[in-house]
This record gives sequence, C-alpha cells and structure tokens, in this order.
Amino acid sequence: MKRFLHPLLVLAGATPLLAAIPADFRSSRDLSGPAVDAPCLAEIRLDAHLMADTRPGFPDLRLFDAELREIPRLVEPLFTTQTRLVRNPVGARATELRELPGNRIEARFDLEPGVPSPTALDIRTTLRDFIRTVRISGSDDGQYWRPLVETDIFDYARYMGIRRTWIELPENSCRHFAIEIDNATEERAQPLVHLVQKNRKEQSRALELLRTPFQISGISFFQNVPSTVNDAPVLQEWPAAAMKVREDYMARITEIILDTRFAPVTRIVFETPSRNFNRIATIQVPTVVKGKDSWRTVDDGIISCVDIPGYSTNRLSVDFAEQRTGQLRVIIQNTDNPPLKISAVRPYGPVYRLLWLAEPAATYRLASGNNTLAQPYYDLFAIRTALEKGVDPALWQLAAAPPPPPVAARPFSFGEFVSRPFVFGSLLAVAALALLFLLAKALKKAP
Repeated sequence: MKRFLHPLLVLAGATPLLAAIPADFRSSRDLSGPAVDAPCLAEIRLDAHLMADTRPGFPDLRLFDAELREIPRLVEPLFTTQTRLVRNPVGARATELRELPGNRIEARFDLEPGVPSPTALDIRTTLRDFIRTVRISGSDDGQYWRPLVETDIFDYARYMGIRRTWIELPENSCRHFAIEIDNATEERAQPLVHLVQKNRKEQSRALELLRTPFQISGISFFQNVPSTVNDAPVLQEWPAAAMKVREDYMARITEIILDTRFAPVTRIVFETPSRNFNRIATIQVPTVVKGKDSWRTVDDGIISCVDIPGYSTNRLSVDFAEQRTGQLRVIIQNTDNPPLKISAVRPYGPVYRLLWLAEPAATYRLASGNNTLAQPYYDLFAIRTALEKGVDPALWQLAAAPPPPPVAARPFSFGEFVSRPFVFGSLLAVAALALLFLLAKALKKAP
C-alpha cells in the first residue's frame, strides 16, 4: 500500500514518519487471550516461525490493535526468578563521637525522618590485621537505651584473606544507635599474636597489632529487603530445518552444517552412539571476509563420553553466546581417531516473550517480516514497572503459523553458470588452446 505526504507538509519541510500497518509485512497472526475488565500486562511466547521471519533485534516485530494502531511492546528473554535479599541504604547522621574509659570509643547516630529501621550496618575502615569487639545499643527516644548485639569485627588478610566488618542487627524499631568499639583484649588477640610470633624476624609485630589505633572511615546503615531478580534464562529446543554431516578425512575433521532458521541458539547438544572419546568442538557462524562468504568462530568446547568400570562421564553439550543466524557450523576435531557417529545435533536457546498492556475488549494482531523498518522506541515505563513490582502477565496465544511457501525451482542462469570460477577458467583455457591451434595452422600456411 502506497501512502503520500500532504504537499503542504512537504513544502513546510516537515517529514513525519508514517507508521507501518500489517499489510506492509510478510505475515501477520491474530492473538487471543482471556477477557479483562481493566488494562493488564499480557504476554505471548515467540515461536520458530516468528524467529525465522524477523531480523535480529526484532525491529520488524510489531503489534497492532483492531484499528491498526501500533501498540508499544517489549521483547525480552524469559528468565527464571529467585528471591534474594537486597541491602538498601538507610539514611543516618552522626551526632556524637567520644572516647570512653578503658580505651574505648563510641559513635552515636540518629536516623533520618521517615526512613525504615536498619537491619544491618557496615563499619568501614582501611585498617588491616585487626580484631575489635563491637557493642551496639538502640533507643526509641534517645534517652533509654537497650543492647542490641555484641560481636567482633576482624581482618586476617595478612594470613588467611578473611575479613568481616558487616554486622547484622536484630529486628528493632530504634531511631537512635550507639556503637561502642573496644580495642582487642590480649585473650582475643592471642591467635593472631601466635601466628606473628612464629616468624622470628618480626617478633615486634605482635605488640604492634595490639597498639594499632582503630581508624574508622565511616559507618553505613542498611535494610535487607527481599527482591525478585532474574536468575537464569529459560531454554527451549529450537527445531532445526536441516542438518548435513560431512567427513573430511584430509583435514581429519567432522563438519556439521545446521540450518537454525534464525532461532536464538546458545547451546548445542550432540547425540551419538560412540563411546570413550574426548574431542574439541568448534562453533562457527556465517560471515563475509573481503566480499566472500566465510565462517567466524564463536566458541570452542569439549565433548566427551567415558564409560569404563569405575568411572563414567557424559558431556555432550557446548554453550556459547547467543547467535541468531541462518546456519551454524560445527567442527569436531578427530585428529587420528575414527570419526564420531553423529545421530543428531539439537540446538537450544532462550525463550523470548513479547509483553504489552492489553485493554478491555481489544483485539490484537502481530505482524512480522519487513526489511526496511528501523528499531522502534516505545515508552515502556509502565510495562517495566509492572515487571519490577512482580506482576504476573496473562498468557495469550498466537494463531497457528501459516504454512511455509513452497520452494520454487531455481531457473537456470547461463550468466551465473559461466561466472563460476571453475567454469570460467575452463572456458578460458579452451579458448586459449583454440587460439594456439589457429595460430599454428596459420603459421604452416605462411611462406
């Protein structure tokens, strides 16, 4: 469908970009989902047909409603989630720092108004090789104090690479905190002193450790908040359209060409009846070098299968960075060993999903396949916020994919046939021989 800009807009120098519609794409498919009473987060899972029909990065995967309006959408891999504790800073200000009898120091802090009660604190110091006892007290009003925790902070980096300056606090409602730090007593320093005294060249190091003043660069308060974070991508097996296996006995390799039809692949799994082997498998993708088609190595891996009495292992997969190409080339190094019998090579990769905000009583159509569209830039704040808040999207379904078009027989091209290097060289050699024959015949007739 052709559309033209209004002449007045052209004269005014305006160049608005006209949005595409489903008719501008190679294919489109309807979506179906549950009825909703209010706008809600929805998602569909992308299948192999969409992967084969879209460009890397999905710039030509667009969502439309019944009125052919383009709907903002987000395309991302599907991850498994895990709940972890995230430490959020809690604002507090220092109100007092004083020395106490018995070679002790005390620092007092008041929380900022409106901030939650902390569940942990960190005493930051650049000091090394120390051990100190810390007592923490809390108060609701700054008048009546109650003990919260007593523990040690230490650093054994000089000997064992162990350090702890983080202190967990019990559940509390305190708004004021007093942190008292003692010098290490001889009893608590004894294990570290004993380690130092083993080195006869540094006998004075033991006393230096006890006399080292404790220097504090800051104290920070935190609250542990449970948060759901992405853990690992969900993988699925992507069907391969074709596989070709060729044994190159001169190069001592097995070459496997896998037609992946632009599916996102991050893992290759081999199936073989062979046993007791350990081979290098190289993963390559198509590239162009100096105008010629070639292959670029993505990663190498070791595949092995050992089955002997008392020991067995079975590692028949290679992981690599995500690749979306038409083909994958796998090279197995055989060296002087017999080639492996490859039964199948199965590609795996992340599941991708498309998310949008579904409106009540609205219908949607997904369009794919356009070689001219650039990457869209949508306002996705609402979608990302819903995901961050843990909203579970409603799963919609894609209509069945259209059958692939029949592969038409490629017409014979004499020009393309002649332009092949082998054919062109052969014709050139024949022409040279014919010229030499005619030249010799002419020379015989000459006086």
